[in-house]
Amino acid sequence: MPRTSMSGQMAKRNRVVEEDEPLAASQAKRSYAAAAPPTVEAPQLSQGVPSTQRTMEAAKKAAESLSVNEKKTMVGAIVRYLLFSDKKKIPVKKAQIVEHVPGLKDHGRAFPVLFESAKSELNEVFGFDCVEVSSGTQRHFMLVNLLLSRPEGEQWVETSEQHHLVVLILALVFMKENRLKEEDLMFFLENLGVERERKHPQFGDIDKLLTAFVHQRYLVKEVDTTVQEDNKKKAHIWSWGMRAYVEIDSDQVIATLARLYDQPANDWKDEFKGLIDLHKQQRKTFVK
Repeated sequence: MPRTSMSGQMAKRNRVVEEDEPLAASQAKRSYAAAAPPTVEAPQLSQGVPSTQRTMEAAKKAAESLSVNEKKTMVGAIVRYLLFSDKKKIPVKKAQIVEHVPGLKDHGRAFPVLFESAKSELNEVFGFDCVEVSSGTQRHFMLVNLLLSRPEGEQWVETSEQHHLVVLILALVFMKENRLKEEDLMFFLENLGVERERKHPQFGDIDKLLTAFVHQRYLVKEVDTTVQEDNKKKAHIWSWGMRAYVEIDSDQVIATLARLYDQPANDWKDEFKGLIDLHKQQRKTFVK
């Protein structure tokens, strides 16, 4: 299928989102809730063949029982569900897709084939790459906007003020070896004119925005167990979330630091070579 133009992809995305508002409303109520596991029984697999190959062969056989219209309908529903989920930047599990796509529970064995078709449509029509990421034993799917990809040598441009802010925060976390104390984060934000005591004209309540960044998996907030504070709030540390590892690479971080401090990017690469190598290794644990 020929690649759709950037403007065509953006228009198509908006049209699909607007046409399915009833579904969007029902999803919003459950976007943060854990979905029940799929009720589909796993296919019995013969021995002597790699499991992924056997699963795909079973999926192709199951898909053959579906009509062309049934396949098209379910693929379209998968695409719409993933697009709606991306509006809140919330990664989804396979179980959630199976639960919310009409008819998919009854044809769960065909999921791999249908999902591959949905991924192709997301890529070719809407300009999204559907990426599987892992966090511990959990596996999720999230969309990465290919329209933000920059040709080699071009400056990377953020698409919104909020995204610009989270990239700045991630760059700071990177410099602190992925363990940023909350007091250092707040000091950094105050220097940018973003304070807890008052709402920012662009970012609003900063604590709510930081919570949104956590839900979207850009950031991870954890209790700092190395700090003992009596009769005070628990100290926290901030680190990169799995979406950050998927969407933002070390080159983008270095470019952000170079612009922020008005220094050549190569200087930052030399200074943080060890951190860059560590970051690349950590990224491999999330991106499958």
